[in-house]
Amino acid sequence: MKTKILTVKILTAVGACGFALGAMAQTNLVLNGDFSSGSASWNNNLNGAYFYYENTVSANIVSMGWTDGLGIWQNTTSAIQAGDSYALSVTAQVGQSPMTGLNISLQDVSTGWSVLANQTFTFSSQSAGPSQWETFTLDIPASTLSSLGGDILGVGITLNESPNTQYGWVWAKSVSLVAVPEPSTLVLMSMAALGGFTVLRRRK
Repeated sequence: MKTKILTVKILTAVGACGFALGAMAQTNLVLNGDFSSGSASWNNNLNGAYFYYENTVSANIVSMGWTDGLGIWQNTTSAIQAGDSYALSVTAQVGQSPMTGLNISLQDVSTGWSVLANQTFTFSSQSAGPSQWETFTLDIPASTLSSLGGDILGVGITLNESPNTQYGWVWAKSVSLVAVPEPSTLVLMSMAALGGFTVLRRRK
């Protein structure tokens, strides 16, 4: 009986550690990242973005178009954690062709929305439809943010039209920003789980 109880306790401790690691890796720092609340938490310029449910793709989207450089941005209200890397992802497609692509950026709200990292991505398809979604990811290493701990993170998505007379539209259905803890944090959590295992063995 004691062996069974010990096994259950060990599995519970390991499971809790795994759950914590999963939560750390998957928490989306972007507010209303799936646009289910329309334009809530998002800003846009020159009325170049429209938030609505698009029946043809069965998703809440933001539709951006017509002018190169137009886009949406958000103050996530989340602070940069020293030592963490980040991954900023956008799932989008061409809503109306032609459209070249998107530029996505991580910004520092605390310093006047200065760009910390950005990258331009090109659509591989000029078609719209349920099977045409593409996910673009900007990876930001911890070294880029090493001196900015505590500053507030912002995200931006802008149209990339080349030439800028394309007058196409982009549909985006999700935006996510997740923190990737530094390896030492993961090691400490693993050691904590192993420590709990050792204590349980001694009690046996």
